[in-house]
Amino acid sequence: MDTHAVQGAAHQATGHYRRPGTRTLYCGRPAGGRNAIFAAVRGWKLCRSCAKAEQRDRTEAATVAEQHLADAPAAPTPAPARPRRTTPTAPAYVYGAQQLVIIGHPAPAQGALFAAR
Repeated sequence: MDTHAVQGAAHQATGHYRRPGTRTLYCGRPAGGRNAIFAAVRGWKLCRSCAKAEQRDRTEAATVAEQHLADAPAAPTPAPARPRRTTPTAPAYVYGAQQLVIIGHPAPAQGALFAAR
């Protein structure tokens, strides 16, 4: 979660959590710009009252979400799927001597034609 500085802060060495949907911090001060980049700097700290209040809000939101999920009606079971229709595969086209086997015994003229090839 992003942290913010107090509006007008000179050093921005302390991180604060902003109340969702407002322009104020959990500690009641007006929110300034984001200062998450300062988390890597030595001496940077987090406001204790903001951290406690933000953690309290998170746990309350988690319990409300669990209650909502517990009170929600069970999802209807889906109808069983219809069996898929299987369509016959298209016959493979073959030419030459293999075609004679498929068709059956050829007429003598046909046999001579294919033998000449």
